[in-house]
Amino acid sequence: MNNQIINTEIITKKQIKDSLLDFVSRQFLVDKEDIELDKSLIDTGIIDSMGLIEISTFITQNFNFKVSVDQMTRQNFGSILLLVDFIDKNKRFN
Repeated sequence: MNNQIINTEIITKKQIKDSLLDFVSRQFLVDKEDIELDKSLIDTGIIDSMGLIEISTFITQNFNFKVSVDQMTRQNFGSILLLVDFIDKNKRFN
């Protein structure tokens, strides 16, 4: 989605997922097909702790809300699907 803020009022979970997959694939040099949506990006070796910060920055730049350090948990950042839910929930409250 090319570093532009997405209109978060009308974005769907599928659009969030597609945007995240595009970013993770491009940023961490992994094929989309190799990303298991329900598996930890850290546990599968796709990202490390710095990758969490990069994803947080991507969220801030593209979904118009800032991720706090306290929000960077396994419950929110544990997988692509958990990230999608986290973004979807937070975009509605900002």
